[in-house]
Amino acid sequence: MKITYMATLLNNSSNHINFSVNEISLCPMCKTGIKPTHLNSVYKVSNSGTRSIYSHFLCPNCKKSFIADTFAPSSSSSTHQAEDYSNIAPNSYVEEHFDDTIVHLSEQFIKIYNQALAAEISNLDEIAGLGYRKAMEFLIKDFAIHCHPSEEETIKSMPLTQCINTYIDAPNIKTLATRSAWIGNDEAHYIRKQENRDVHDMKAFIKATVYFISMILITEDAASMEPAR
Repeated sequence: MKITYMATLLNNSSNHINFSVNEISLCPMCKTGIKPTHLNSVYKVSNSGTRSIYSHFLCPNCKKSFIADTFAPSSSSSTHQAEDYSNIAPNSYVEEHFDDTIVHLSEQFIKIYNQALAAEISNLDEIAGLGYRKAMEFLIKDFAIHCHPSEEETIKSMPLTQCINTYIDAPNIKTLATRSAWIGNDEAHYIRKQENRDVHDMKAFIKATVYFISMILITEDAASMEPAR
């Protein structure tokens, strides 16, 4: 929803403009849907006439303030039409929680995954993908070790793709892990091979892999039960 605010000229509060922008609907701190309280906005003008606008907001839910940037092209209208807000900060993140089955299988996977998530939330998109790729490797190798404990040392030193092909039997997990590795390799290399896939696809594949692994581990636990006597 578009909303109109007033911004004062940086270092000259007697000059001001009105600008219209899509309202922020999610607090970057508590991740709650909100209608933020606008505290103030200032702007400066470039040589081309573009207005760079810097706004300060208060979240009515967590009572924390945050800032957001936008810009508005030069216009003769009384209200400048601004782009969507960018560089909203500070931008905290909520850690992803996993089933106890995954916690017991691979705590390192969870640690690395959440560090990659923190990087992604902080707009460090060029390194987040590498983190997700590393998280997937720990998840797959720890699962492979769980299934083949006598091969632990071999699995640890084996390339991920080789590990998937050799030790992962479930077709759905093999497919998801292989495709995640393809995307993850693109995140580490100069030239991308999977041009129509990105980190968002890899995250979806990882979450699906977690689900299928969790189901296998839960089934193993159920199978360990003996009939009551």
